[in-house]
Amino acid sequence: MSTTNSPTWKRLEERWNEGFERLLSEEQEAIALWWLESETMNGTLNQFFWNSSGDLAMVALSGLKKLNMLITMKAFESALRYFGDNFPTDRAERMSALEKIEDEHGVDVFTPASRVIKNMPENFVQAAVDRLERLYAST
Repeated sequence: MSTTNSPTWKRLEERWNEGFERLLSEEQEAIALWWLESETMNGTLNQFFWNSSGDLAMVALSGLKKLNMLITMKAFESALRYFGDNFPTDRAERMSALEKIEDEHGVDVFTPASRVIKNMPENFVQAAVDRLERLYAST
């Protein structure tokens, strides 16, 4: 069974329908990590950052840290560094920053970090769902 077909993911989706802001941090992180994986696998980190999914970059980073996904976290942090100290969570600001990053460093700037994530050295989405399963079982 895939992660998104699991009873745990279905419960998460039901709760998500009530509003992202109302979710527990573990739930928000699971969603952010799912977006990180989905967008990167479909394109590259550039796609994750460019789309509205990039709004959740810091939530994804928090999830990687809490789940101890060190390889993925290092790759992701290497991409985040191009944005400087204040990652733009506003999409319009982030798109402008992405254009500047690509002008300065080339359009393939996020390819190395994207390759690491695509190679799936750690199944961070499954780890986030497993954490939710334990959390839901205790409530």
